[in-house]
Amino acid sequence: MKITILGSGTCTPSLERNAAGVAIEAAGLLVLVDIGPGTIRRMCEAGIDPRSIDVIAITHFHVDHVSDLAAFLFASNYAYKSMREEPFHFVGPEGLEQFYKGLVAVYQDWIVPRGGRLRIRELKAQARDEFVLDGLRIVSGPALHYFPSLSYRIEAESAVVTITGDTDFSADVAELARGSDLFISECSMPEGRKVPGHMVPSEAGRTAALARAKKLVLTHFYPPCEEVDVAGQAGAFFSGEILKAVDLMTLEV
Repeated sequence: MKITILGSGTCTPSLERNAAGVAIEAAGLLVLVDIGPGTIRRMCEAGIDPRSIDVIAITHFHVDHVSDLAAFLFASNYAYKSMREEPFHFVGPEGLEQFYKGLVAVYQDWIVPRGGRLRIRELKAQARDEFVLDGLRIVSGPALHYFPSLSYRIEAESAVVTITGDTDFSADVAELARGSDLFISECSMPEGRKVPGHMVPSEAGRTAALARAKKLVLTHFYPPCEEVDVAGQAGAFFSGEILKAVDLMTLEV
């Protein structure tokens, strides 16, 4: 399983940190978790062909997590080499169908994939749910953020990666991440600057420890996180390896 950080930032514009997006290549499939502004550009920089996307999993509907979706759908109908013929899947919390219909109302048929290639699957917002495709299993669970918000546990090739999306400290998220080889956790602000609905390093570290994860990757940084050692702050609560995400970072599990 190969993981590429496409965006380690937030809604704050930054040359160094794109908004939210993670690519996971496993079981012969390509999964995106979130597709914030600039994600498609970052994919090109990473050498990942956007036409190869099999699944887009949305954690929630805030702009910094979804705004490149319309651009992706528009581009899916216009390929100078060859247009993807296989279906691709769009999964996310309850309200996903309504969100997509809203986009179509704005952009009309220009973003409706030709040939019925788009498959939409809504997942429960307040309980565990799952989506299975070939050798890939995505388990969702509620996150403690704007409602509805989900975290995702992705299982393939005997490896487990959990991505929190935006969330406050949550024992439910820790349980979803139980035994993960890689735990990618939001860490929006440093210690002493707590914002409701988001985590600081101590909370990300505690969550990873409760989950008994093997490795913790901190991501989703607002600018104050550049001023301190957030990995060091999380390390007081989690004894495993901790990495501070940067855009285009790749990891293998």
